[in-house]
Amino acid sequence: MTDDPVPEVEPTAAVCPSCNRYIGPAGRCPYCHSDAPKPLMLRVLRIGSVVLAVAGLVLLYLAVTHRELPVQEIGEITPLMNYAYVRLVGTVPRDCYVGDDDGVVDYVSFMVKDATGSIRVKAQGDVALKLAESERLPKRGMSIDVSGSLNVSQGRKPEMRLQAARQLVIGDTKP
Repeated sequence: MTDDPVPEVEPTAAVCPSCNRYIGPAGRCPYCHSDAPKPLMLRVLRIGSVVLAVAGLVLLYLAVTHRELPVQEIGEITPLMNYAYVRLVGTVPRDCYVGDDDGVVDYVSFMVKDATGSIRVKAQGDVALKLAESERLPKRGMSIDVSGSLNVSQGRKPEMRLQAARQLVIGDTKP
């Protein structure tokens, strides 16, 4: 056997400068509680990654809120589009149906027709009440631009549900 001396480990960022124990990426030694300085590049990378992540979220939010939703043709709606958020442009073939419970509007339903087919649009609860209060109920022959989520069930015709009163635009419809 040879008595080779144990080589001393040169202090790095992963070793405590006081007790010379391995502490990994910790900023404070869990054994002797002394501060362990981190390399400048590691600090820059940490801060940079947070800034980059926040900037990415802001850009994603701006892209989603400022994009124009394309117009979907009613005849091209398939069962794979269940719960899809779409925009339809068309005319109303007959007056809308307004359901009320004790004089309070709680349901509005109307049809939208384009060159490829027709679909029923429904609004319930507060959305129906806001449409009725603002007198924005579509009448026969009006052109409308409506956005909402689809409900496509097996064996039934597709339907659209309004989620907010502002999703219904009566008149000036440009695809």
